[in-house]
Amino acid sequence: MRAGVSETQNVRARVCKSPRNRQIYAGTPDASTSLELAVLLTGAVGSGEVLMRYLFGFLCVCALGVMPLVGCSDTQPECETSADCNDDNECTNDVCDSASGTCSNTPVDDGTVCSFNGISGVCVSGACGENLCEGVVCEDDGNECTEDVCNFSDGTCNIPVGDGTPCSDGACVEGICTALITVTGTVTFFESLDVEGPPAEGATVSAFGTSLRTTTDASGRFSFDVPEGIVFFYASKEDTWGFIERRHVPKNGTNTDLSVIPDAFVAQVAGDLERDIDETKGIVEPYFDPASSLGGETAMLSEPHDFSFTIDSSGSWVLSGKLLVGGAPFLAFSGVNVTDELTVTPIGVEGYTCSPRSPEGDPLPSGTVYPVVAKSFTLVPVGCTPVP
Repeated sequence: MRAGVSETQNVRARVCKSPRNRQIYAGTPDASTSLELAVLLTGAVGSGEVLMRYLFGFLCVCALGVMPLVGCSDTQPECETSADCNDDNECTNDVCDSASGTCSNTPVDDGTVCSFNGISGVCVSGACGENLCEGVVCEDDGNECTEDVCNFSDGTCNIPVGDGTPCSDGACVEGICTALITVTGTVTFFESLDVEGPPAEGATVSAFGTSLRTTTDASGRFSFDVPEGIVFFYASKEDTWGFIERRHVPKNGTNTDLSVIPDAFVAQVAGDLERDIDETKGIVEPYFDPASSLGGETAMLSEPHDFSFTIDSSGSWVLSGKLLVGGAPFLAFSGVNVTDELTVTPIGVEGYTCSPRSPEGDPLPSGTVYPVVAKSFTLVPVGCTPVP
């Protein structure tokens, strides 16, 4: 022990470890990767001299909440080589990004041979399992939009090719050769009911449920090919809430204008109403046609939700405690679970019946489904008519 030492103190210290290979690093301790220990420090604290008991080699020490001792850095790399990223899963590629010091463990190709319970298996979506395709023979199904090979995930044959793959009648969509129609339009930022917002450059526009998509130019314009018939168009962009709208695409094409809603706008509305908006869920917006809405209509959703806010005829946001339209064209629900199978049942006031409508205003059959996507609005146009 150092001569002249007259004071002994117990303080907290931490061992900084890598979560993967348990190598001890010099660094400021981190609650998720550190082992907290009590280290006996002996010394003249006033002079800054300490004598510490080493454990497992080098320690990063934060004494009494003061600055770390010399040798401790503020960050520790997750890896230095790809060997540090080994997750003990033979169905992933383990790679270290030397620039950032972070690991990635991406799934290998489905069908890659692996060891499953002591026998030969195959990798599917990054996990080793039984080879369900062993002994399976796939015959030609005569469909140019499928690959006549076995699907390792379920042992079935004839896997659909990628959406947009050229075929005799147009392009493949979900394994069916489909005539594609060119659709054009503009995506703008929704910031007011009365004034069209500025164009949204770099927004992604897709045909929901397919891999058909495109990106808007500097003017917010887009053009791409989609299947003829009913298409749910989905517009999205970073730092915004997306927008989903059901449209009919005729053989001669159509112009489809869409919107994205800035995060700041949604946050402002939620703040004004003292509401929490959950970005892991979607918002479903039954839009009651002002020309046919009398006020007092309601709507039921097939997924759990809580009531959110309405917009009155002047464009002001008002809280709705009973899910009533109250004469306003909008009725929005928050916190709707993500699903591809949402149904909306509008309920009219006495003497009126309401139903979801097509963009052309035609009533849609009961049970029409709508997709709900996280951090997106799904628009459901609704019309009401007098009961005969």
